[in-house]
Amino acid sequence: MLTIDNVSLKGINRPRLSNVGLSLDSGKLIGLIGPNGAGKSSLLKAIAGVEAASGKLLWNRQSLSAMNDNERANTLSYMAQDDTPQWDLTIEDIIDIGLLKKRLSRSERQRRVETTSETLNLSEFTGHSIQRLSRGELQRVLLARALVSEPELLLCDEPTNALDIYHQLNVLQLLKKQSEQGRLVMMAIHDIPQAAEYCDELVLLDKGRLVCHGQPFEVLTKENLAATFGIHADWICNKRGVAWQPRPL
Repeated sequence: MLTIDNVSLKGINRPRLSNVGLSLDSGKLIGLIGPNGAGKSSLLKAIAGVEAASGKLLWNRQSLSAMNDNERANTLSYMAQDDTPQWDLTIEDIIDIGLLKKRLSRSERQRRVETTSETLNLSEFTGHSIQRLSRGELQRVLLARALVSEPELLLCDEPTNALDIYHQLNVLQLLKKQSEQGRLVMMAIHDIPQAAEYCDELVLLDKGRLVCHGQPFEVLTKENLAATFGIHADWICNKRGVAWQPRPL
């Protein structure tokens, strides 16, 4: 379980996070939604320890800030938004970075890298420099780097960004499967229908504050969408999936 207790993060003109409090159970895919500047990325950075926030962040009642580097690496992985490695490395090298803090044999490291690469349809790029990849291909490599350590807590900032629709769905299904294996997966996502279809719970943020947390149907009300996004939306839900028809107020 992840406990977020009164977490705040300073900003230039206003707090990026303001007294956010949540309790999130393992075994769930959690979608962070909200307009630009809502605090989605800031919350993920605070949990990952990339930025120091006030308040308490507990993983199974243990303070994340009190963990040493090895403990943190064995607990969580963080995929940043639009990360662009500057090194001229192969995709295998980049994925293997996710195992730096793991005490594994060379054969086990290789097995994990190969398996994770196959899972994200990256095998065709074996041996390729990351400098030769498109943004969408690099996005999948960075997700593989976060997944390869098999973390208990997986934090992904817009993991479907720059991906075509096939790979978007593949990634969402993969993250869903990760949660079904008992992990807590949190992702910032802008596609509201995809968030509604794949996530067990949604966290709606606006201007650094928590607006609502619950199942998609509890969060994506016309009132919440109007207040945070400034839109009116009609929902279409059937066995084939979820869609919506948004329009400005």
